Amino acid sequence: MTASDSDTFQTQTFLILRAFTLDRRQTIPKKIRYLLEYSLFRIILFPMQMLSLKGVCLLAQFLGNTLYHAFAKRREIARINLDIAFGDTKTVEEKKRIAQQSMIYMVMIALQCLWVTRNTKQRIYQLFPSRPEGIEHLDLALKRGKGAFYLMAHYGNWEALGMYWGYNNFSQVYSIARKLDNPHFEKFIINLRTSSGGGVFHKEGSPLKVVRALKKNYCVGVMMDQNGGIGGLFVDFFDKKAATPRSLALLSYSTGAPVLPLIPYPTEKGTYQAVLFPELKLEKTGDKDADIFRWTEEYQKVLEKIIRERPEPWMWFHRRWKTRPPEEGRNTIY
Repeated sequence: MTASDSDTFQTQTFLILRAFTLDRRQTIPKKIRYLLEYSLFRIILFPMQMLSLKGVCLLAQFLGNTLYHAFAKRREIARINLDIAFGDTKTVEEKKRIAQQSMIYMVMIALQCLWVTRNTKQRIYQLFPSRPEGIEHLDLALKRGKGAFYLMAHYGNWEALGMYWGYNNFSQVYSIARKLDNPHFEKFIINLRTSSGGGVFHKEGSPLKVVRALKKNYCVGVMMDQNGGIGGLFVDFFDKKAATPRSLALLSYSTGAPVLPLIPYPTEKGTYQAVLFPELKLEKTGDKDADIFRWTEEYQKVLEKIIRERPEPWMWFHRRWKTRPPEEGRNTIY
């Protein structure tokens, strides 16, 4: 259930692949490189499938710590992001601990996605052993017959959450994701994301597909925590302007589909507790542009609150504040 320096899954997988091989991206033609990357990925996949959940967690701990110390550029991005988010309210050591744990979580998500490709349904239920909290909010929202949006972030294992949602048949659910550059990875991740009955809309596709799904009273998961590029709205996120996609607010405004935050919180056992929050009830003032801006900023405030309360499971290595408002000129952050 998902939407980017590049696509998140590809970034995570590439970090793991780089732990085993040299980066030859600039010297090998694309088609050959894509095949080599995927071949190495398949070699890694089989032993991953043989591990227990505890084994996956231990391997993620080792690889996460290794990659954190190996990639200075990623550490610097995380340091900048944590300075923006917390300023002097957290010490340097606290920020380092958050960044290191964040890398471990990101690696764990990627490894768990490989692990669940065997005995998929059983393993998904191992990752989500308890019924979601707040599912009654979805039942209430869907009674209006306008579908619903899930407001989500790259927090906890959002990929496994989508499969878990499908197996439980809480609602027919679609994710919105960018098509991966590597066609072999694209086929793999599409099969994974749809294995429990869900669907995928590509970001490059027509928004009419989303509207049609809502009219059927289906649900659509939308990730709202990444850099929205030059076409985004510059709303506050941790008290700093951040380019943010306006699509969720625009579609909710136009269709009347409710927006409900959905978060998979990690536990100490490597499992997750899904929490569905009540619908975000935002008023229309008659000024559409102002409302879209305000709604988008409210979505960011919700995600910010979740991340502030427990920052480690969020993806601090993404350049969230990369795109800057025009009034800042050529100022750069990263």
